[in-house]
Amino acid sequence: MVVGVAILTRWTVIGSYVAAAWLVAIAVNLVASGNFLDVAVRDLVMATAAYALARLTEASESARAPAEVPIEGKEDRLRHGRVA
Repeated sequence: MVVGVAILTRWTVIGSYVAAAWLVAIAVNLVASGNFLDVAVRDLVMATAAYALARLTEASESARAPAEVPIEGKEDRLRHGRVA
């Protein structure tokens, strides 16, 4: 439940990576037991979707971030403003 809340709030990336890892661990456990292989495949598909959500959220957040514009310091302005 905590992972679901994390995905729905501002911690989407972290929650998605945790959910993906958790689902892969469940799928590995199911495959190792030899039973419920269909459920293991379903969990791997959901893990892939959680990973994709994390990557898409990272890409979306980086696209929204404002570009950093370097600000000139006072020293640079004074040096360029001097007349020889």
